[in-house]
Amino acid sequence: MKQVFVLFILLSFLGSCQKAPESPGWLLGSWHNTTTRMDAQEHWKKVDATVFEAESFILVQRDTVFYEHVDLKKTSKGWDYIVSVRDQNKEKPVCFSSTYIGSDSLVFENSKHDFPNRIVYKKIKADSLVATIFGTQNGKAISEIFPFKKMKP
Repeated sequence: MKQVFVLFILLSFLGSCQKAPESPGWLLGSWHNTTTRMDAQEHWKKVDATVFEAESFILVQRDTVFYEHVDLKKTSKGWDYIVSVRDQNKEKPVCFSSTYIGSDSLVFENSKHDFPNRIVYKKIKADSLVATIFGTQNGKAISEIFPFKKMKP
């Protein structure tokens, strides 16, 4: 009986040790958040098994007030989130390394960057996600939250 109990515990433990997903494929597609003030969009596509690309922008009355390009690249340590923002940092890319890749969340960090220094994507459902950025501005810790719904193809 003791052997059966030990075997049961061992199998239960092994079953709970699922490998983290190799790909953040749930990001793929077009996402939007439209309010009365703005229209925020992110469009993710898979280039190959090791590279995803995204364009992200915010429109206010048809004017693009924010634009960024993201390369999400698989590395030996996880994934790097490499972002270039129009009119910021001379449009040079800034790299954020993954600190967590799960089946429904992604965390990227760059402690040397002022704002943001952490980027988190959280899948809520198949058709919704929340992107949150964290950092410091004027000596105060702040965050910005961007809820998105998946756009129909």
